[in-house]
Amino acid sequence: MTLGMPIANNLKHNMRELLTVDALPNPKRVWQGEPNSRDEGLGRLVILTPEIVKAATGSIKSGRRVSLSWGMDKLDIANFNRHPSQHHVVPLMNGSAFDDIYIFNPQQSSQWDGLRHFSAPSINGSPRRVFYGGVESSEIMDRRSTRIGLQYWAKEGICGRGVLLDYVEYAARREIKYSLFSDHAIPLSILQDIAKEQGVTFQYGDLLFVRIGLVQEWDTRMTMSDKINYASSTKPLHAGVEGTEEMLRWIWDTGFAAVASDAISFEVFPPQKSYPRKDGDSAVEGVFMHEVILAGWGMPIGELFDLEGLAQICREEKRWEFFIASAPLNMPGGISTPPNCIAIF
Repeated sequence: MTLGMPIANNLKHNMRELLTVDALPNPKRVWQGEPNSRDEGLGRLVILTPEIVKAATGSIKSGRRVSLSWGMDKLDIANFNRHPSQHHVVPLMNGSAFDDIYIFNPQQSSQWDGLRHFSAPSINGSPRRVFYGGVESSEIMDRRSTRIGLQYWAKEGICGRGVLLDYVEYAARREIKYSLFSDHAIPLSILQDIAKEQGVTFQYGDLLFVRIGLVQEWDTRMTMSDKINYASSTKPLHAGVEGTEEMLRWIWDTGFAAVASDAISFEVFPPQKSYPRKDGDSAVEGVFMHEVILAGWGMPIGELFDLEGLAQICREEKRWEFFIASAPLNMPGGISTPPNCIAIF
């Protein structure tokens, strides 16, 4: 069965029984639970059962900890015409105490894309787009509705075994040169090579992190002029993992509960129509994975995570697994959130 089959099913089976794409009635729509239920609100995170989370604590050995949250003032200049964050300091009692007021768009720095963030085309060629569970734009705009909002993720957190695939180190060893502000694409075969080189064995319910190097490039190599040019571009380019059917199949079949990286869009943006292959093989057709991962599967996508400190500890301890504790904002009807994410080794 291919990812393009136009079959709409509101699946009520436990996802443990649907470990492969081929077992799914419609690989583009795996909608869990009844409307406004916990299962619907959690989406793919329903696979993080207490048993899986408890087993993940076995990754804690040294007790070292590192935050994966980039500064809330990043990007210094917001992309896609987003407004820069604001932090106001408010004095109380003539300066004897202080409050602060934050005004920010989570998309400007480290974030989890929530289920209300991105929609997918409806089936049968209709121009209508729907979000996870069949939620429509009008329902999201109705502030009385909190369906598939962040509150479901916030109440249980995003906790489990994290694994890092470090493409920055891999590319450096092979003298692969690239910019994060290009259409540089990482194919599945390379992610699998990295996992093999690092000795990573994936487990059902893992949280996947891919280091591509955005934070490093933004903080150490880009000038203010570079940042302004990027922010003002109407057609920005973002490096990331390839958006292909084989990548989607691997993400699902491996059993990931969430995926994240330090890239701006996780996958290459804008979506490519095809990706070339070497040795005369035919190009592989491109897929806009946000539409499937978020709107189809209800799987969190993390972007702009700060993975520099994480990668350093992984190298020092010579292991690329750790425990993840992430606390999304408890905002009913929320769309995206800072990850408030800690990796514990």
